[in-house]
Amino acid sequence: MPHPLRIIIPPLVGMTAALALPNAADAREPKRSGGQVELVFGGSDCIPAAGECESDDGGSKPSGALGVDLGWRVHKLFFAGAGYSVGWLRPTWELNNQRLYQTAHQQGVFGVLRVYIPIWRIDIGLELSPGWSRQTFVAEAGDSRSYSQGFALRPGVSLDFRLGKRLFIGGRVDFILNFHQRMCTKLGDERSCSGQLQLDPDVLPVHQVIGGVHFGANF
Repeated sequence: MPHPLRIIIPPLVGMTAALALPNAADAREPKRSGGQVELVFGGSDCIPAAGECESDDGGSKPSGALGVDLGWRVHKLFFAGAGYSVGWLRPTWELNNQRLYQTAHQQGVFGVLRVYIPIWRIDIGLELSPGWSRQTFVAEAGDSRSYSQGFALRPGVSLDFRLGKRLFIGGRVDFILNFHQRMCTKLGDERSCSGQLQLDPDVLPVHQVIGGVHFGANF
């Protein structure tokens, strides 16, 4: 007659394994809901608009960029939140063989609206986010700057791979489309603004593309 433990233990082991396997699978399953924070590190480049990105006297060359988004993944298919990005440019405009600007950058804040196409551990994100942006060109002398500001739209696309349950990493490209109507020049404490910015050459406003490594987490 078999020992009672030989009859009881195998079914218990089988039941325990059956319960443990789904839990292990759950631990590996990506968490596509709840709070979400993400960062972008990469570069930016100029896209012509009313202003020029290139001429015989110079241009706005590529430089670095970074951004951060924070919000809520309401559903595995939808994310809503707020975002900030800054992209630098290297202005090389010259007048009489003298540089006009020493630095240039654009900052923007956006209400982020993004839909996802989840495929296995891959998330394809498609974004169209309204917001506000400001472009600034600092004169070579340092005491004068020209800037434009106003409504902006940020369409973008991202491709991320889920690492474990909460982390993800991938790439992202955003296009900052500026619809600025307010142009200003500032010299010391004095500022003048109008609907047109008189520069030679005219460098504002321009659009911008920002792209780079994209990573983040759900919490």
